[in-house]
Amino acid sequence: MMDATAEFFDEISQRGHEPMLKRLSATLRWDIIDGDTTEHRLVRIDHGDLRVTMSEEPAECVIIVDRAVCNDVISGRTSALAALLRGAATVEGDTELMVLAQRLFPRRRGVSAGRSYVAGGGALDG
Repeated sequence: MMDATAEFFDEISQRGHEPMLKRLSATLRWDIIDGDTTEHRLVRIDHGDLRVTMSEEPAECVIIVDRAVCNDVISGRTSALAALLRGAATVEGDTELMVLAQRLFPRRRGVSAGRSYVAGGGALDG
């Protein structure tokens, strides 16, 4: 069974293009820590065209997060900002790219891509 994180990266791969990122060309890497292992997911954005690979290749922005926290952010149980403020996630490199990366997250009815889940009426922490 796939968790929210695996489903998220699978969906990005299948999506292929994100119109809200049409002006962006960048690389982001998620380093997802799961016990003693770290999974590296590299997302290349080329004027909105998306490509996901499993790679430790350097990226302009690296998001380091525990798998459980990543699942919570992707599923909307917590916001990325809340995870950063708690120290449950860290960002290396271009932090503005991390903010833009939230446009990749699944859309929730009544919540725009730029607003936190909390603003849409959800709980800050699950």
